[in-house]
Amino acid sequence: MVKSKMRSILRAIDKISYWSGKIVSFLIIPLTLVICYTIIMRKFFSSAPDWGFEVPIFLYGIGIMIAGAEVLRVNGHISVDVIPRLLPAKAQVILKIFSSTIIIIVCLFMAWQGYNSALSSTLINEHSSHQSSFNPPIWWFRWFIPLSAILVLLQAIRQLANEILELLGKENEDVT
Repeated sequence: MVKSKMRSILRAIDKISYWSGKIVSFLIIPLTLVICYTIIMRKFFSSAPDWGFEVPIFLYGIGIMIAGAEVLRVNGHISVDVIPRLLPAKAQVILKIFSSTIIIIVCLFMAWQGYNSALSSTLINEHSSHQSSFNPPIWWFRWFIPLSAILVLLQAIRQLANEILELLGKENEDVT
């Protein structure tokens, strides 16, 4: 009973990571359109829109932050595995557990500090510091920091559970 509940929780975390990554991947479309529009307006009409600088920052930032959990799920980050490959299998798993623990600690800190920063920003109705005529509010953008930290935190916990099971020699069920 507990084992099946645990597996369904781990599957749910994987699905959240998968779908959050899939959904934000579509931000590349408006990002590309905004950049192309800004370039065309600047090059051919000598009149780039004021929002053409900051809107891509928002779109790209949201995409990168929210997709972090999916990148962790598929092990898509850049890593140097020369030394771990030289270690015995058990030491490799211990190193993975250590890495996941560090990720969890960093995500807890980011979620906590990101929440404080987003709350402060919301309370003062913070706007952009670029001093353009566009001058958009940015308090809403700051909420993506704790949100993305929580998504990565969940995926890191899921990864840690797999690694502990692997260390204990239990069946490791990867759910995609």
